[in-house]
Amino acid sequence: MTKPVQYFFVLFTLFIHFGVDVLAQNNKTDSLLILLKKNNSDTSKVNHLNALGSHLMNSNPDTSFILISEALSIAEKVQWKKGIAHSYGNLGVYNYIRADYNKSLDCYLKALKIDEELNNMEGKAKLLGNIGLVYAEQGYYPKALDYYLMALKIAEELEDKPGIIRHLINIGVLYYNQADYPKALDYYFKALKFAEALGNKNAISGIIGNIGIVYYDLKNYPKALEYYFKALELKKELGNKNGIANTLGNIGILYKDQGDNSKALEYYFMALKIAEELGDKKGTARHLGNIGSIYTGLGKYTDAENYLQQALKMDKEIGVLSYEKDVESYFAELYSKTNRHKLALEHYKRAVELKDTLFNEEKNKELTQKEMNYEFEKKEAATKAEQEKKDAVTKIIIYSISFCFVLVLLLAVFIFRGYKQKQKANIIINHQKELVEEKQKDIMDSIHYAKKIQQSLLPTEKYIQKTLTRLKKI
Repeated sequence: MTKPVQYFFVLFTLFIHFGVDVLAQNNKTDSLLILLKKNNSDTSKVNHLNALGSHLMNSNPDTSFILISEALSIAEKVQWKKGIAHSYGNLGVYNYIRADYNKSLDCYLKALKIDEELNNMEGKAKLLGNIGLVYAEQGYYPKALDYYLMALKIAEELEDKPGIIRHLINIGVLYYNQADYPKALDYYFKALKFAEALGNKNAISGIIGNIGIVYYDLKNYPKALEYYFKALELKKELGNKNGIANTLGNIGILYKDQGDNSKALEYYFMALKIAEELGDKKGTARHLGNIGSIYTGLGKYTDAENYLQQALKMDKEIGVLSYEKDVESYFAELYSKTNRHKLALEHYKRAVELKDTLFNEEKNKELTQKEMNYEFEKKEAATKAEQEKKDAVTKIIIYSISFCFVLVLLLAVFIFRGYKQKQKANIIINHQKELVEEKQKDIMDSIHYAKKIQQSLLPTEKYIQKTLTRLKKI
């Protein structure tokens, strides 16, 4: 129990899926209740019951379940498919939070089928992402990746930035679960950039909490605490009790690792109180065990035994063997320090048995891990190749358009240049024509003038006739 619970990573993404951004408004419950009273139609009732159920998902899960179930009942009565799908989606979230993954998956698949019939692409993308979360929680990482990639593709086509954020986070979670911390951080920071641009505080709080956990695993405790406290502040502002409890528990673990038992105990008790209020058995068992362990270290053996007994009972109820193993180890330590060696040996043997069981399970997982990693990397490579192909097509289109533009530009320059040359040639021709016409005029004027001179020098016909007549008389 000395490591943060991994379900913290993916839990908050579900809350974004079905409208719990309303948690940022403290008076939202009252507003929704007023709207419910004013409802004039069944569809409005379904919408508002679902909205209120989502709003109370973290703070009051039992009431949330009643409200969403009522929404589903009304939607089915009036045969309103969209309302039915929405209600099933919310029930999927409810069952996921309670770790009832079979019921959660069943609800999601029912909702998905309806959204596919309605061609509701936005709803389909959200449900695909949620189904991926269920498979990831069960350790089926390649299958989870399949659903994340399908969801991401639709989100990108719809330009759904909140959806893109969710799927980037979930892919980061898969990398974290394979201990590829640099890639996990890469995806988280990409998602954080989108979330900050949108001002989505609910998403931001979850992402920075995830970043804190990665830094914790990298043993960078100052960075981890920095991001934990940032996440805690935002979750308090949003009223996200489940997120607050998880973050408080993670801070307690970090202080315990640093040897500050007093600080660790303070945060464990705060986390325990909220987990008990929410009915979160997994979280409650986790905090009880850690508190018992610290009390043993502080020499408060009676308190330690009390908390460890509660933790062990709950661990057996929920069947979390890793938690049970840790508590058995804590008991062995407690009884050894209090000189109850027979009990110490019994619990030590039980811890070893559980460790062997878990080791065998890990070995079985290890046999398929290489294949899973190969499938994971292959899908990632295929996605990258597809994106590169799209980028190449885009570049070709851009280059083609640019080339055509250059050709058109050159043609325009050529036409304009030809026009200017023709215009210049016309000017020269007109000028030459004018010169020719002027010369022709000069020539004609000269001819006319010469003719006049000639005429003035030659005797007229009348004069010649008169002269001939006079000569005949002689």
